[in-house]
Amino acid sequence: MGQVEFVGCETLRNIDQIVRENLVKRILLVTGKESYHCSGAKEQMQKHLSSVEKARFCEFDTNPRIEDVYRGVDLVKSFSPDLIVAIGGGSVIDMAKLINALSVNKLRDFLGNKKSINKGKTVIAIPTTTGTGSESTHFAVVYIDGKKHSIAHRSLLPDYAIVDPSLAYKSPGVLVASSGLDALSQAIESYWSLQSTSQSKGYAKKAISIILPNIVKATCEGSAASIEMMAIGAHLSGKAINISKTTAPHAISYSVSSALGIPHGHSVAVTLGYFFSINYPDDQKHVTDSRGADYLRSTMEELYKLLGCKNANLCHEFWNGLINDLGLEYDFYKLGFRENLLQWIINSINVERMRNNPIQVSKLDLKNIFRAHHEK
Repeated sequence: MGQVEFVGCETLRNIDQIVRENLVKRILLVTGKESYHCSGAKEQMQKHLSSVEKARFCEFDTNPRIEDVYRGVDLVKSFSPDLIVAIGGGSVIDMAKLINALSVNKLRDFLGNKKSINKGKTVIAIPTTTGTGSESTHFAVVYIDGKKHSIAHRSLLPDYAIVDPSLAYKSPGVLVASSGLDALSQAIESYWSLQSTSQSKGYAKKAISIILPNIVKATCEGSAASIEMMAIGAHLSGKAINISKTTAPHAISYSVSSALGIPHGHSVAVTLGYFFSINYPDDQKHVTDSRGADYLRSTMEELYKLLGCKNANLCHEFWNGLINDLGLEYDFYKLGFRENLLQWIINSINVERMRNNPIQVSKLDLKNIFRAHHEK
């Protein structure tokens, strides 16, 4: 059975039906520390889950560490829930996936090539942000000895996704901006990804068409209608990367976020604009997509059109303008970048995700990206 989705306002009430159908008596709630209260999720859970026994796990870093995961695993083993419900942002949903997976498997099973993976408990993912789309993906991020690892397996895809935009109504503007840029970046990267398919491009195209006209209103005006559309767009962007995975801007973003202390979505956005040009090939020489240079040129031109632009340079200008309209900075140096950070950032880049880019990216390309503003 594939994932069951409930998308739209008041869809949270479907949890009653899920609990009844699965004969649930015990639930483990994996939540954010503050967002669980601020989003209104706590009040909703108390109303819908009053008849079942509950335990809550929320004491973990926003960048999930393996030590935190194992504490959650211990809770699963001692409490023995029938159902795991993740309510929060991408890190919360990733944590629930990891806890469930590692309560019935070894970490090495995912880091190696073992194909026999146990499913674990039934998982419901309920996002409280309009960004990561983690509720609709089969991978999760975990930090081991300070190094980021992405674990992927079809068993990590939550059984149910409940996308109720009302849980994001009270999100602060800076979170809406960053998470919205993450969702939009995911859709854009999915479109040009090495592993894109007609299906993933369909999801990505729809996500872009929904997010673009709503992201500024959702961020700057707190428009409930726009936040509702952003939640739908983010969910579609998650469905897109669940097929295609992300590419170079996401690969670079983790070290940028760490070096400059900016949120994930913001850190993706500050480099993505450069790839409108980088990923448009002059010839076949650096193209890694087996569909060839002509296909990639056509794909990029379709993407420019989706963004309302005629070429790569205009797309980059549009992209920087969007970041600025959201009240965020796109200049690396104004964000605190200095030359002495460059080598550390390059050495820390996720190589696997970089390989998913349709154009081979060199270290010189990366250096040129970070030095571009300084040379103006």
